[in-house]
Amino acid sequence: MFIFQGIISGLIATIIFDLFNYSLNFAYGIDKPKWNLLGRYFLGYKEGMIIRKSLSEDEELDNELIWGYFFHYLIGVIYGLLFVILNYLLFDYPSILLAYVFGFTTVLGGWCFLMPFAYNLGFFASKNENRINILVQNLIAHFVFGTGLFIGFYITF
Repeated sequence: MFIFQGIISGLIATIIFDLFNYSLNFAYGIDKPKWNLLGRYFLGYKEGMIIRKSLSEDEELDNELIWGYFFHYLIGVIYGLLFVILNYLLFDYPSILLAYVFGFTTVLGGWCFLMPFAYNLGFFASKNENRINILVQNLIAHFVFGTGLFIGFYITF
């Protein structure tokens, strides 16, 4: 049962995360995440390219946007499974506090893995002049992701 709950929780959280980012783009013109670059990054693994100089300058690959969304949702489901398992270990009920703590913690994946190795922005976007804006936007988006984790787990509980 917890596997089903984790998958649903991760899917719902990732959908809410995406809807939030699309609404920010529509309302305020804030850049949406570039999932095609995520697909390009992970597709580069099969060619042994782990650390990239600049993904935006690399050659565009076939179906990279589809692969980017696939990996984005796969990571969301993995986070959902981890959240549900952790929630069952610590509580007998869905915990909104744990969802927010876990959601905030998931932002470290982007800051410490994707930004330095995939997007070449450095750890915590240290190479970008707008790093504070990037970090704050990431934190808010992962707060929304944590809310989605709770909602997804709560409706399957």
